[in-house]
Amino acid sequence: MSTVSNGPAPRPLTGRGEARRVRLLEAATQSLLQHGYAQTSIQRVLRQAGGSAATAYQLFGNKEGLLAAVLQHELDGLRAAVFPDAVLQQPVGAALHELAVRLLAYSLLPKSVALYRLLVSECHRLPHLAESLRLAVETQIHAPLEQCLRQACERGELRIDDPRQAALALGNLINGIASHARLSGGSPEGPNAEHLAACRYGVDTLLRAFRA
Repeated sequence: MSTVSNGPAPRPLTGRGEARRVRLLEAATQSLLQHGYAQTSIQRVLRQAGGSAATAYQLFGNKEGLLAAVLQHELDGLRAAVFPDAVLQQPVGAALHELAVRLLAYSLLPKSVALYRLLVSECHRLPHLAESLRLAVETQIHAPLEQCLRQACERGELRIDDPRQAALALGNLINGIASHARLSGGSPEGPNAEHLAACRYGVDTLLRAFRA
């Protein structure tokens, strides 16, 4: 996730450059979760991760860009963990139930909860960050859900007039189920029985509504 820019696209990083970028992002994530946004600086991150200030500013632009990149890195990890191709290719009933539980479980991890709280506290002050987050969630969560629904329609399993809105509804449902657990610090052991029942009911309701 990066802030909106009208400048030229950055050149692809080499393998060594990408490893340096990931090292900086991991150090930034640790600092943000330990010290908060206000007390995190690019200089603090460099003291932990090493590297030059020139490289860090070239990669991220400023502290807001660094936070945006941390969140994008987290959502990249979420997509890889939640939406593997093998699950997306299953029949839609099995696929949606598994995807919903995977997404809910990832949302309840303590690290995910801490980053979510950080967003809530900072996005109202950083409008570019809020827009970057919206675009990243659209790409990394709602788009693969929409893909799953569209493929089910193509196979004749579902009939949906607007797969994008259906994907948004499912994503928002899971986010709502996760909200209470986030207030209490997340659930490292995974969703409890109540969470799973709500998740299952929501997916079943969607399947009944759009079954071909």
